[in-house]
Amino acid sequence: MSGWSETDDSLSEVVPGILHWSGPHPNHGAIVHSHFLTEQRIAVDPIGIDGLVPALEDAGGVEQVLLTNRHHLRGSEEIVEAFGAALRCPRPGLHEFEGPDEPTVIGYGWGEELADGVTAHVVGAIAPDDGALHIAIGAGALAFADAVVADEQGLGFVPDSLMDDPGRTKAGILSSLRGLLGLEFDVLLLAHGPPVPVGGHQVLASFAEAPRTASLG
Repeated sequence: MSGWSETDDSLSEVVPGILHWSGPHPNHGAIVHSHFLTEQRIAVDPIGIDGLVPALEDAGGVEQVLLTNRHHLRGSEEIVEAFGAALRCPRPGLHEFEGPDEPTVIGYGWGEELADGVTAHVVGAIAPDDGALHIAIGAGALAFADAVVADEQGLGFVPDSLMDDPGRTKAGILSSLRGLLGLEFDVLLLAHGPPVPVGGHQVLASFAEAPRTASLG
C-alpha cells in the first residue's frame, strides 16, 4: 500500500521530528513498533533493540517515556535507567504497576498536554487505558496503542479472540476514531504496525468507513 513505511531495527526518520524503530517483543516474539519525538525528547512504547540507548543519546536523550497503554512497557526500564526519564502511562492503567517489583510509573489523564504539542486522547473500548497521542509536529501525527493495528493489507482491528465483547468493542473503537478524525494529522504511528508517513488521515478515515480485522499470525 502506498504510504506505508517498512519496519526497521534501527532509528529511521518517519518525518522530521519523529523517528521509528521496531523489534521482536520479548514475550511473544512478534515485531512491534516504537517512536521517538526528537524535539520533545519522548520515547513512545519503546521496544528494546541492540544499540538503542546510544542511538537515543545521539538523538538528544530522553526526558519522558510514554506508554499508550499499560501493556507497552517493553524496553522502557532500560531507557528510564539510562536517562533518568519519567515513565508515564494512562491513569486507568496504573494498577498494572502496583507490585513491589514494578517500576515507578506516573499516570496521565485524557486531554492532558504531556509535552509541548503532545496531547493524550482516550480511545477506550478495547481497554479503559487504551489511548492515542496527538502530536503537533509538521502536518500532525496520531499514535495509537492497541485499538488500531496493521498487517500487509492495511489497518485493522486486533483479532476477536483478544476482545471480551468483539461487537461492542469494535463499535466503541469506531466511535472514538470518528472523533479523532476531527484532529489535524497526516501521519499515523502504530504500536503494532509500521508508520504511515503520509496520507494517514485518509487511511484512518477509510478504515473507519470500511473496517476489517488484521491478521497478526
